[in-house]
Amino acid sequence: MTNTSSLAENQPAPIQTGSPIIAGPLHLRPLWIGDCEIEFPIVQAALSGYSDWPMRVVARRLGAPYTIAEVLIDRFVLELKQRHRTRRHLMVSDEEHPVGGQLMGSDPQQFPAAAKRLVDAGFDVIDINFGCPVKTAIGGCRGGFHLSQPDVALEIIRRVRDSVPEHLPVTVKMRRGIDDSGESRDRFYQILDGAFEIGAAAITVHGRTVEQKYVGASNWDFLREVKQHVGERVIIGSGDVFTAQSCLDMLGHTGIDGVSVARGAIGNPWIFRQARDLAEGRPAFVPDVAEQRHVLEMQRSLCIEIYDERRVLSTMRKFGIKFAQLHPSHDEVRNAFAAARTLAAWQSVLDCYYGLRN
Repeated sequence: MTNTSSLAENQPAPIQTGSPIIAGPLHLRPLWIGDCEIEFPIVQAALSGYSDWPMRVVARRLGAPYTIAEVLIDRFVLELKQRHRTRRHLMVSDEEHPVGGQLMGSDPQQFPAAAKRLVDAGFDVIDINFGCPVKTAIGGCRGGFHLSQPDVALEIIRRVRDSVPEHLPVTVKMRRGIDDSGESRDRFYQILDGAFEIGAAAITVHGRTVEQKYVGASNWDFLREVKQHVGERVIIGSGDVFTAQSCLDMLGHTGIDGVSVARGAIGNPWIFRQARDLAEGRPAFVPDVAEQRHVLEMQRSLCIEIYDERRVLSTMRKFGIKFAQLHPSHDEVRNAFAAARTLAAWQSVLDCYYGLRN
């Protein structure tokens, strides 16, 4: 999970790794997660507060080959009622496949039943979150906290792997440790190696520590070290991929099997198409204002299918703010979306800055 409560802050520039690796078409291999073939190795991460069903569908329609739903706490999944207001949490549609569901929690005994419920909902992959660095997760002994207790982390993975159908992949999301101490590094590798031995199909590694949260550079050299360590086992990298070029740079710099795009996909769902363009030797697609409007309206329509009016407004206001970064008058548009307090006002911003409907 990527926490996005302060996305406007501490968003570093993408890592520079020298000259762009694009010198013509690249022959990127598909990403395999167990028996699940993902035809392009750049995917959308779980994004807390963002990667709901509408965002995932938009990403898929614009070129993402695989997405992961926003993280769910195991206890919440077990208590969730299939009411109209709450069914969105377990919503999967036909056009999404393959799609992953992500779990986070503290008690190993609660994970299996929650994982089964995600399987029943239609998720193709079950991802376990050992990466969330936010205070509430760490304080609740969830997410990145488990990197401090390998035995518990491995028990969670084992219980989930044993509880879901054998053909269905189980994956893990980790950071490179709690901190930069030698003890933290040893625990990271204990969990990494143990997870693969238990049967994890792939592991996503974020190049920052839990202590770093989202401050400072993601350590791509560590990702390269991890991939060299595991050999043919599947490693997906995360951290500081804010552009299509940086996604390809990460692949080239580290040798990993795939890239998980988190904050870089918020407000730019075209990043997957752009990465495909660059990989095939074409200039990256640049969405004009008309295209931006089209996608904003697409996402709003999807939101209307599952949310009440209040939730549609709050969701589309925050996405409008993020989409504004691509608009020629980005500061003005961002402020206008932020000030919208009704859907009619949100529509007025769209009409004012993105052109009236034909």
